Amino acid sequence: MKLFYNGTDIYNDVSLNYCVHEMYAEKQADTLVLRFNDTKGIWSKWNPADGDVLRFTEGASDTGKMFLHSMKPENGLFTIRAMAMPKSGATRKSKSWAGVRFLQLGNEIAANHGLTFQNYGCTDQVYPYLKQESETDFALFSRLCTLEGCQMLIYDGKLLAYSEQYIEQQAVAGTLEVDENGNFTYQDNRSACFGSCEVTAGSFSGTFTAPDAKNTAVLRAKCIAEAQLRAPGLPASGDRVALMSNSNAEAARFAKGLLRNANKYGHTGQFSKALLTGYAAASLLQLKTDKASAWDGPVFVYKVRHDFVGNKSTLYFRDLLEGY
Repeated sequence: MKLFYNGTDIYNDVSLNYCVHEMYAEKQADTLVLRFNDTKGIWSKWNPADGDVLRFTEGASDTGKMFLHSMKPENGLFTIRAMAMPKSGATRKSKSWAGVRFLQLGNEIAANHGLTFQNYGCTDQVYPYLKQESETDFALFSRLCTLEGCQMLIYDGKLLAYSEQYIEQQAVAGTLEVDENGNFTYQDNRSACFGSCEVTAGSFSGTFTAPDAKNTAVLRAKCIAEAQLRAPGLPASGDRVALMSNSNAEAARFAKGLLRNANKYGHTGQFSKALLTGYAAASLLQLKTDKASAWDGPVFVYKVRHDFVGNKSTLYFRDLLEGY
């Protein structure tokens, strides 16, 4: 194991008794929580500061660049919480754009926070008018990604936007074998999915119907928070900003994105086992379950939790959403 603090490996100089790294494919920045035995108050003497850079590696696992967000000395312990999102990402702003493009906005937001921007399959849509009103840059961009059937994440100093459908069409990166040595849970909530979505925003409206839809329920969401199924391990979106649209065509495109966002977690699972360092969020794996083979097939990993001190990993995954 290696623990880098502002570029220096300090692992052998500290007494680490808790180390959990959580990686997310959407909705939440990656987190790293470290707790040290510190009966002599050494950490406080080192003067750690918000924005300091940490990085933890173990085998094939690498947290990438993580920024210190909070510190807490307590009863001979010292706890640090770091995130992949820079501390500046919590700043609320107000701004408007005319004729801005999706990739242009991604590059602008990344640069605002000292990040680089990478795109994986997202269409470079143009927005005649876009408004940010007292919210963070990443909240705005995450909403836009969701409406376009995409998602964003931050890893190792990079803001990444990816089309979910594009990623789901790629080859699997490996196999996840669920055997008797691990604990697994699968959930089937597809009966709660929707067959179509209608978006009405101002004077514009649009509809999208899922190909080969088996459900007839219609989703009429006014915001992102109204277009979601609860996913194990993921926080629910609290985004209640009213949807805006510049045309009927844009409203129909947003209806497609919202329907995907609501339906994609209809079929989920999670698997825990001794530390599995070779897996990361936002990857495709081939699921193989000895005792539940009906669930076998390609899955999308939307969260990974590594407990390095407890020697345990938990992977959260969902089925691929076909057709849209």
